[in-house]
Amino acid sequence: MEKNLYVTFNSMEKKVLPKYYHTFGSIPNGVIYVAQNATEGCQFSVLSKKGQYKNLKIEVVGDLDAGVKIELLREGYVSCEGALYPDPVFKDDCCFDLDEFKNVTYLINASTTLETAPGNYEFKVNLYIDGELYGEYNLSVRVWNFAINPEEYMDTSFGIDTKWLFMQHKTDDKEAMYKKYYDMLLERYHICGLHLPYDILDPRADEYLNDPRVTSFKLPYIVSDEQTSPEEAKQKMVDYYNKLKTNPKWLEKAMFYVVDEPLKMEDYERIREVCENLESFYPEYKLVVPYFMDPRDGEGKRAVDLLEKYNVIWCPKSCLFKDEWMKDYMASRREKGDLTWWYCCWEPQLPYANLFIDMEGFYHRVLLWQQYSYGVNGFLYWQTTHWECGSPWDYANMVPWLSYYCFGDGTLLYNGDRIGVDGPVGSLRLEIVRSAIEDYHMLQMAEKAFGREYVEEQISRVTANIREYCDDHRLLTKVRTEIGQKLSEYYTNK
Repeated sequence: MEKNLYVTFNSMEKKVLPKYYHTFGSIPNGVIYVAQNATEGCQFSVLSKKGQYKNLKIEVVGDLDAGVKIELLREGYVSCEGALYPDPVFKDDCCFDLDEFKNVTYLINASTTLETAPGNYEFKVNLYIDGELYGEYNLSVRVWNFAINPEEYMDTSFGIDTKWLFMQHKTDDKEAMYKKYYDMLLERYHICGLHLPYDILDPRADEYLNDPRVTSFKLPYIVSDEQTSPEEAKQKMVDYYNKLKTNPKWLEKAMFYVVDEPLKMEDYERIREVCENLESFYPEYKLVVPYFMDPRDGEGKRAVDLLEKYNVIWCPKSCLFKDEWMKDYMASRREKGDLTWWYCCWEPQLPYANLFIDMEGFYHRVLLWQQYSYGVNGFLYWQTTHWECGSPWDYANMVPWLSYYCFGDGTLLYNGDRIGVDGPVGSLRLEIVRSAIEDYHMLQMAEKAFGREYVEEQISRVTANIREYCDDHRLLTKVRTEIGQKLSEYYTNK
């Protein structure tokens, strides 16, 4: 068989564009390093250097019952103003056709459990044309001798926009559909949706309240309206509080989110009113207030000074950490016992890391390394299904009134009905974020084992600060591997 196909392995952080082509020869072997109770992946791409090919198929063979689960996900392309980038990832039959000089790429995930034995696991990725073996390619999965702790998860809170979700899926069972999206974020990506699938007073919510993976949830802040009196509104929130305070762990996860990105002093007056109301019946309340600027009409007043009198989860936009005083201030708040989160949305743009489709995957992963470097506890992201302009399969920019170049902002999930899935379809960006969250926990473990100075030194090899980094995905992989190997040896010899 004529060898006109070009086959490569790449890390997750190198987005393989349709016509991406290495000029210096293919990479014959793939290697995945993964902790126990974790998932890590690599990409497998096939490109025709000459002519079209039909009836291709790939499969992974080896000891698939030895403790490592292998998953193949097809990468779909979305248009960012005409340029195609990979983002949706979904299961298919692993059969495909090839156009000349156009890649077909699969994400190969290797997942482990707490029972997976450390060591090397060898597999073959076989490529067939018309049922005939074209080539076989080595895939090694190297499992480290330490586990991502299932009882300790990084704080997260990602929105799920139900309006557009239900509009795309055209479903009458909205509760069940929302639950599918929430559960995918939680179970697959270690991410908490902003709202639980059920009302706090619903007994079905208890399963989520008790789940250690659920690190946060938003409590409704109920105000009076034509149907609800002030007394009824307050009583409903009192009922929430009375249930949550029966379990300190439940109470610790609860937060209010009432004012988003305060711009003027009237917004801070609203925050004052909310906090004074909550203090009257909910002494342990926590209020998250994402912000990116001082009040426009505050006559030199700083946002931090206006907020520090309240029990807030600090949540500045990630780019504010460019200022030394902000880093120092947030460190001082943590010393006082406060939680510090951060967020990003349609900004910041480069040179800051973010979650845009047309950014290399390196930026999605290094963002969490920067978060760890700055001691930030949690990550807030405004929406995962903000499909205001239509299906995310068709429109990559859902906030054109903010910028023409915010591809993927607020849209980290895809409506599965487009490909016959009754629920959500994940994204390459979220696959990378999941691995970055697991990196975050690995860095925590490395700090406990080797000290803060060691971890800071390793992170600085990849990113010196919020705007400076070596954006070579191979270096990030190298540093991550070295940390993981050192940690694995530590636990082996302990």
